[in-house]
Amino acid sequence: MKFGFFTMPEHPPIENWTLSYDRDIAAIVEAERLGFSEYWIGEHHTGGYENVPVPEFMIAKASALTHRIRLGTGVVNLPYQDPFMVAERLAFLDHLTHGRLEYGFGGGGLPTDKALFGLEPSEASPRTNEALEIIWQLLTSEDPVSYEGVYWKYENRQLQVGPYQDVPPFAIAGLTGTHNYAKCGEKGWKPLSVHFAPTDNGTYMDAPDLKAMGAAMLEAGNRAGIAESVTRENWRVVREVYVTDNKDQALRDIREGVKLSYDYLFGLGLGALMKIGDGMTDADLTLDWMVENIPWIVGSPEECTRQIKELEEETGGFGTLLINCRDWVTTDKWNRSLEMFARYVMPNFQANQRMARRQKMANVALGIA
Repeated sequence: MKFGFFTMPEHPPIENWTLSYDRDIAAIVEAERLGFSEYWIGEHHTGGYENVPVPEFMIAKASALTHRIRLGTGVVNLPYQDPFMVAERLAFLDHLTHGRLEYGFGGGGLPTDKALFGLEPSEASPRTNEALEIIWQLLTSEDPVSYEGVYWKYENRQLQVGPYQDVPPFAIAGLTGTHNYAKCGEKGWKPLSVHFAPTDNGTYMDAPDLKAMGAAMLEAGNRAGIAESVTRENWRVVREVYVTDNKDQALRDIREGVKLSYDYLFGLGLGALMKIGDGMTDADLTLDWMVENIPWIVGSPEECTRQIKELEEETGGFGTLLINCRDWVTTDKWNRSLEMFARYVMPNFQANQRMARRQKMANVALGIA
């Protein structure tokens, strides 16, 4: 399993937003230092909390300060934008990052963004699908592209600057259905599962749970002749994560920040996507309930290791766990959480155990069982 970060990013409007951008860039540099493999940055235009309208700018700056970590748009919201312009700037950004770009796309999940751009909710999915088809052709075709669709029409369009990577790594975020997970399974793309999707929501059908997402991508991948191992390796699962000395301390640390975050999400109507079973209200979605039932990865390194293993078992396995970046605690506490995760949790899921093998060899040489 690999590990990375997903950031909306979320910064309450009471913060200094100029400083918040500098802090986010510093967080990417720190993520690389700690050995995380990727970092995704979201795009939002309204709401007052998620304050990056152009993730590509953040990625360009971060790429100049890092060398290894992969950087993803998490996501570019396709219904609001000209697909040719999206393809052109991402191909250019692929060069600026020297091939470290992950091409992440979505349909724009924020209701207030849809209202800002006058998008009918029913149009989000067909616009996204049409844009994806155009962008893929522009990035992978050696010849000029002509396209006549419902929303966009092109004749003999070709990118002057093609992508750096031979096959641009596409990723799609899914929120309210399994169609994007099926598309990723069929195409061999990378699905991004939202941080508040429950592992299993029982009979509640307002939004898919992780099991339904996994089933959709695996079924589509199997029909397309893609090995299950490849499909699971492509799957990115986002979770709320906080590591400290013990679970009680973790809950004390994050409780106030969680209330700010989730009051914002509930105000957008997204509480409905978190509920398990019928009859729940937003008031039932307390911190303690979400930690146990979605579930979150919270507590000591040992507790977090156990929780990730349980998540792996319940979903059948996935390739990358993405930590949802938060402003719930001060930077020193957040960085301590990430360092503890990198030092004590990540090694339990990574095949590289050279130090352990050396110790075993030393023990054998000494005649120690």
